[in-house]
Amino acid sequence: MADETPVVFSARETEWLTLPGSPRSYLIQPLTYRERSAMRRELRRVGGIPPERPALLEGMREALRQVEPANLDACLAIVDEAEATPDDAGVQARLALVEQAVVDVPAYAALTDAQVRHNDAVPYVAARHGLRDWRGPGLPAFARVDGVVPDDLLEELPAAEIGIVGWRAYVLAMLGRSAEGNSAALSPSPESPTPTPEG
Repeated sequence: MADETPVVFSARETEWLTLPGSPRSYLIQPLTYRERSAMRRELRRVGGIPPERPALLEGMREALRQVEPANLDACLAIVDEAEATPDDAGVQARLALVEQAVVDVPAYAALTDAQVRHNDAVPYVAARHGLRDWRGPGLPAFARVDGVVPDDLLEELPAAEIGIVGWRAYVLAMLGRSAEGNSAALSPSPESPTPTPEG
């Protein structure tokens, strides 16, 4: 009689990641609770705390009030609608058009700068903590010091590959092996009002 016991894969099982068109491969391992905590602390130090969506939307409202476009009320209504219906692609597309008019206004730019800083830090910090080995041409000998890959070694990797490998390491660390990131591109709607100057 065949053994029907289900195969159980360890949550700590390592994964070799080979990028399309690249001769290099990277070994990633999901983090333990303590390792994940250490990664989060470093990410906070390096990338800061990203603003939450409500703070970004409130910053956009404040920037709109400072700019005072002729269609201010219509633009504020779009921000309110986007906050109430975050899954409506059409509304989010209209919000993106409104955002273009205030992206450089200090009240909003400071928030988006903080968000970019955090997002840029995520794959780098996650790669430091999640990588367990690598192989392929042009790579230095792998090493970990005090539980992480040293900066000088990580900076010898191709920048584009660090980003992809790091985001995969982050997903495995925070969400588990079965998690997949999904993002939908938004297409601006032609009827979306954009802020217009006074006059």
